[in-house]
Amino acid sequence: MRQPIAYPAGIIDRKCRNSGTFSAVAPPGPSNPVSDDFEIRPGQVRDRGSRSAKPKSLVAQVRALSNKAGRVGITARSGRGTGRHARGRIAALGIRSHHGQRRVLVKARVVRHAGSRFSAAPLSRHIAYLKREGVSRDGSDAELFGSDEGPAAFDAFAERCADDRHHFRFIVSPEDAGEMADVPAFTRELLADMEADLGTGPDWVAVDHWNTDNPHVHILVRGKTDDGDDLIIDKNYIREGMRGRAEARVTAELGLRSEHEIDQALAREVGADRLTSLDRRLQRMADNLGGVVDLRPAPPRPQSSMDRHLIGRAGKLERLGLATRIAPACWTFKHDLEPTLRQLGVRGDIIKTMHHAMTGAGIDADPGRFAVHMSATDEPVIGRLVERGLHDELTGEAYAVIDGADGRVHHLRFSDLDQSSDAAPGAIVELRSWTDRRGRPGQSLWARSDLPLGEQITARGSTWLDRQLLSSNPAQSLGGFGAEIERAKSERAEHLISEGLATRRGGRVVMARNLSSTLRSRELAEACDAIAARTGLPHRPSAEGDAVSGIYRERLQLASGRFAMIDDGLGFELVPWRPQLDRQLGQNVTGMVKAGGGIDWTLGRSRGIGI
Repeated sequence: MRQPIAYPAGIIDRKCRNSGTFSAVAPPGPSNPVSDDFEIRPGQVRDRGSRSAKPKSLVAQVRALSNKAGRVGITARSGRGTGRHARGRIAALGIRSHHGQRRVLVKARVVRHAGSRFSAAPLSRHIAYLKREGVSRDGSDAELFGSDEGPAAFDAFAERCADDRHHFRFIVSPEDAGEMADVPAFTRELLADMEADLGTGPDWVAVDHWNTDNPHVHILVRGKTDDGDDLIIDKNYIREGMRGRAEARVTAELGLRSEHEIDQALAREVGADRLTSLDRRLQRMADNLGGVVDLRPAPPRPQSSMDRHLIGRAGKLERLGLATRIAPACWTFKHDLEPTLRQLGVRGDIIKTMHHAMTGAGIDADPGRFAVHMSATDEPVIGRLVERGLHDELTGEAYAVIDGADGRVHHLRFSDLDQSSDAAPGAIVELRSWTDRRGRPGQSLWARSDLPLGEQITARGSTWLDRQLLSSNPAQSLGGFGAEIERAKSERAEHLISEGLATRRGGRVVMARNLSSTLRSRELAEACDAIAARTGLPHRPSAEGDAVSGIYRERLQLASGRFAMIDDGLGFELVPWRPQLDRQLGQNVTGMVKAGGGIDWTLGRSRGIGI
């Protein structure tokens, strides 16, 4: 007979799983060295509680004993459904996954359109993100689709949702999407299943993405039923029912997974630095026995491949510091196991994103230079924009990879894609912190120069490199992008010397007086000549105190910065650009020229964009 383990006081031996009674092992001590089992006899009904207390189930008694011993289960019990009015509650009860079914990951989010709980980008902007960031199966730009064949009109869908209380965002990711013949057709079938389960025809659009390691489809569902009521979907249906329907559809197309395929998938999970199905199985086992997992062989039953995978996974968690071996093949687990593994998985995905971005840009991807910022940072970050995109396609949270002037490569996170700037890869950007009107802090990227570093060396205008040459505290480093900056500064200085805008005195380069204004004026004059030749309009510059009024026609990205072209019908002028102006593209704007050349704009009926 297998000898019991000396668990901490009150921990239950695995024999309780298949027995009406259960045994515990007394803590080792002078009078009881790894003692024989003793039987626990149930007390009277409602014992050790108030008069209104209900009898405790076996699981509840085990949990109470383990809590008294100072150990609790790893996972918390999830909440119940959304309420009796939620749709899909009955259907969710009857949907079960079966052994061998194809696996599908479903993520969901309910997004409110207003109120204190509103924190996502507007729906129309989110759809634009999904279209812009996605790539279809054949490598072409992503196209929105709906219940009918052919592309869907996302503007019309966004308009229908405009006055709704909320909408739903789903990401459906079949593990074997690459083997499926038609993902849009699968999506339409899944939504037809949901219509039957929910008792209403969902109004939806979707887009499939194939430019990641895990091909997936984004589904946006309007928060209204057929009769105009708010669509409320039961939490359990969102959590389990929708996934079950998706898995059934994929299994119907591809067939059940073979035992070999299942075993291979589990073998890949053993060493994974993320949350896996093996971890969830270990969690359930630990919850049943107060936080202890006992994987010792139980003769005469031979050890199964699942047991071997679980033992291997528990050993991996032990090496990660998330599990403690208390006896051969027996472990306890840290209470923060799941969030830690999730965070580890996110970090691993970030490292892969950074490596892919750097190699794609032809830059050395040295992980030793990687700096991952999981939240807002006080560190100054300025450098070359390598890549930006959606970090979380469900929430719209964005990221940017910056090859920093400090020699490190930074991964930064932002609340939405707008905060990561609209600069193109190669631009020089800087991280800035700010506080909004409600006093909430935020961070965003600011384009310091739209010109890549190499193009600034011979640029006609006033460049970011010029400001570094003139600065008493320039951004610099001896490694990475910082070393490139130092070389580019030397080459820019030689170019300015060749143009008579700098001189060499001994070992120093002395810049001409008013270098920046000279370069800026030269570039603006050339830009105005080009616009006049293209449009036939004369350049009509304004002076301090003059009114500026006209239609905002276009944004120019020059070496000296960004400028807006204002057309008053009789001529045009170039004025400093600000992000708020882009909302007025093609519309009339009015402002007043301030000292120094800035503009105090009046947009609509409100005044207050000082430039």
